[in-house]
Amino acid sequence: MSARTSSIPTFDHDELIQSHPIATLMIDKGGVILFVNAAAEQLCNVSRAAMVGRVVYDVIRMDRSYRQRMNDPGYSALFAHRAEISVGARRTIFVDMQMVSYGHSGHRILALVPSQNEAELMGGAIGRSGRAAGAAASMLAHEIKNPLAGIKGAAQLLARKTDTGGERFTTLICAEVDRITTLIDQMEHFSRGQPIACSAINLYQAIHQAMETVRARQLPDIRFVEDFDPSLPLVFGNHDAMVQILLNLVTNGCEALGGQPDGTVRIATAYRHGLSIDNGDGRGRIALPIEVSVSDNGPGVPAEIRGDLFDPFVTTKREGRGLGLALVAKLARDMGGTVQHMRDGDWTRFRVHLPAAPVSKGAAA
Repeated sequence: MSARTSSIPTFDHDELIQSHPIATLMIDKGGVILFVNAAAEQLCNVSRAAMVGRVVYDVIRMDRSYRQRMNDPGYSALFAHRAEISVGARRTIFVDMQMVSYGHSGHRILALVPSQNEAELMGGAIGRSGRAAGAAASMLAHEIKNPLAGIKGAAQLLARKTDTGGERFTTLICAEVDRITTLIDQMEHFSRGQPIACSAINLYQAIHQAMETVRARQLPDIRFVEDFDPSLPLVFGNHDAMVQILLNLVTNGCEALGGQPDGTVRIATAYRHGLSIDNGDGRGRIALPIEVSVSDNGPGVPAEIRGDLFDPFVTTKREGRGLGLALVAKLARDMGGTVQHMRDGDWTRFRVHLPAAPVSKGAAA
């Protein structure tokens, strides 16, 4: 028996809880949050940094009786089926809530599991938003393609007469026209429910193309900051779709700044262990370790629309159509990923999480 048990590995309990698919929080005897895992961040749509140190019912609004039990060190256990709570800026949801004691210091573990109907609603919300955005774009595709062809033709004529400095911009115009045309073709496929073609892509090539396009607009008073993980592996996704996601998020960030003098848009990448999602496509939970985030230090999204931010036709812009973020959510989902919005201190942050490209057996050898 001892020979058998000696082969059992030693587990990193922090890593185990961090990667657990159930939203898990640790609270002290006064209800103050000490730890949250990635699933809790996703459920609450609030970053770990913004949750730790706060009283749990200030982050997760719930019935008074639950608040009293969590604030009372005499209650070490709690179970509630389909408890009604409100998390982050989202609408009310129903969860199965369980609290158990942890150790001898009065700490407790709180687990939140979306009730089945609620889980289905949460899983399908982005999909419905994306389908609606795709259908709207499909109706406009024919009208958009015609002027795009004219723009590309004009740019090619200009390229023959311009100097080397101007050629850079005409080349960019032609590349963007081709990309948008390809994107429109893909969106027509999206509206018919066809999958997006994904392969191993270099995320930084997509970031470079998106930022070249943004900088060509010569937006005044905006500082761009890049904070990249140089060791990031290839992403399993679609290059043109990734460029479109970044263009939408960076453009939104620039517009949200409204010309404020210290306006900053930050683009960052990171490798995150433990985050996964079940898209309901039969593949089970898929790891999403690749993170690209776009943040701005503008005033943020009004509280009244945060819960519907990724729905089509939801916008604060006077001339906006409210399809940009719905399309971002659609494209992220079709690449097997997800997108989140949060307010983190003075920053509005959008985080896109994507799967890493599978490593071939030859490359791993």
